[in-house]
Amino acid sequence: MKRLKRRRVVASAGALIAAAMLSLGSTSAVATTGGHSAAEHERLRVMTLNIFYGGDDLDLKTGDFCAKPNGCPQTLVQIEHAITQARADIVGVQEPERDVERIASALGWYGSDRAHVMSRFPIIDPPGGNGLYVYVEVAPGRVVAVANTHTPSDPYGPYLVRDGGTVKQVLDLERKTRLPAVQDLIEVLPSLARKGIPVMLTGDFNSPSHLDWTPAVAAERPEVPYAVKWPVSSALAEAGLRDTYREAHPDPVAVPGFTWTPGSPEADAHEVFDRIDWVLTAGPSRTIDSTVVGEKGGPDVGVGVSPWPTDHRGVVSTLDVVPAVPQVLVAPATRRVTIGGNLPVTYHAPGRQGERVELRDAKGRAVTSRPTSSRTDGTVTLSAKGLRRGAYDVALVSRGKVVSKAPVWLYPAGEPTKVSVGKSSYKQGESIKVDWSNAPGMGLDWVSVYACPGGKCQDTSEYLVYTYTGSAIEGQAKIGPKSIGADSSWPLAPGRYVVRLLPDDGLVSVAQSAMFTVTK
Repeated sequence: MKRLKRRRVVASAGALIAAAMLSLGSTSAVATTGGHSAAEHERLRVMTLNIFYGGDDLDLKTGDFCAKPNGCPQTLVQIEHAITQARADIVGVQEPERDVERIASALGWYGSDRAHVMSRFPIIDPPGGNGLYVYVEVAPGRVVAVANTHTPSDPYGPYLVRDGGTVKQVLDLERKTRLPAVQDLIEVLPSLARKGIPVMLTGDFNSPSHLDWTPAVAAERPEVPYAVKWPVSSALAEAGLRDTYREAHPDPVAVPGFTWTPGSPEADAHEVFDRIDWVLTAGPSRTIDSTVVGEKGGPDVGVGVSPWPTDHRGVVSTLDVVPAVPQVLVAPATRRVTIGGNLPVTYHAPGRQGERVELRDAKGRAVTSRPTSSRTDGTVTLSAKGLRRGAYDVALVSRGKVVSKAPVWLYPAGEPTKVSVGKSSYKQGESIKVDWSNAPGMGLDWVSVYACPGGKCQDTSEYLVYTYTGSAIEGQAKIGPKSIGADSSWPLAPGRYVVRLLPDDGLVSVAQSAMFTVTK
């Protein structure tokens, strides 16, 4: 989608699901580091789908924005229907706006609003994933790694080409706007593949592929006046990630596979159609097939749905993979824990006698513990009764040493999400210090500044400058000249302002506003 304003700037993936667990009770003695033994091959259908502002913001009857104050739920039902018709096993979702777990629940699946990934298999947050990828347990005790991304949409490269831009101008734009958004993925995902872990990367890349803008295509399509080695697709390919659609359909002249757009309220008056939604793979996997999922009768559509509920077509690829045994890990079911409640914890352990999972306080003291009973894979439930508010670690202990740990935060029942600023008044041009706690921790939570002219603050659609939280439950950031939107809004003019915290790229504030003023 070509959103004209705010758009995710960094790749995001990696989460956990409350119900996720590695095979309960498994006592497999296979290796405990990433890799695979003589595990059987698994066949997976992996899908990417941009669902258009949460999946309920498109009116199926008019093809325009939904005018109902609570959205159009029937459109969301069609999103679910599209996933079912595609016979997908794993789906990376773009523009979910807090609806991944909602859709997953309707399908009877696992889902993560942090990772923007859903699956009919359990999903696990590996420590060290740092929000970039998840593990999906596709076979007992064996996993694949899945990442999902959504790069910035504006300015859009094909529009620059259409309007007379040169190859150099296009490449400069892409290297500045979209290439930085995939650098973390390029640094992390290939290393997983080298360890023998099958890797899948789904996304709306808002960029064509170098595999499509070839001299042969330029000779056939007027909207492609010259070949372009688009930087995002080229960099991902050089990192070892393979384009499953082009593996299945290597001729871009015969099978363009356009995903943008089957029709959109935000389409340009002189639209340029292209293939910008991809399923990429690396590691021990082989592409069997790949097809476009979209409106019935649409170009190159292999799975047709009517009416089609979003402004992007999806892609579903069938892969043959050898799932891997993960590294030793411990994964809490949630990073926000209610005091007095319970916390399920998934683990993959060495399988030695005396191993246990502990909840440790800020001083490293175990406040509650459960044994693994020498199992390699399983889940235990830790109690949070009688504990204090604050930051803790879930730790897997083997032979007296912590072999894996992951952070969690404990809050009293009913404690609200909080956001605050460092001080009540800032000089013009001075960066705004923002703190937050008990945040939803979703993939695209963001903190933003709004003007309050005459003491009346603007609604949440009129943001000025903002930054993403990195899905942190508690954290701190500075909003200033390098923040998103600063090109047009910074320095803030003298006046009164408010900072809000909004979850998952949505426009509904979940925290009490923090007020401040800017003076000359």
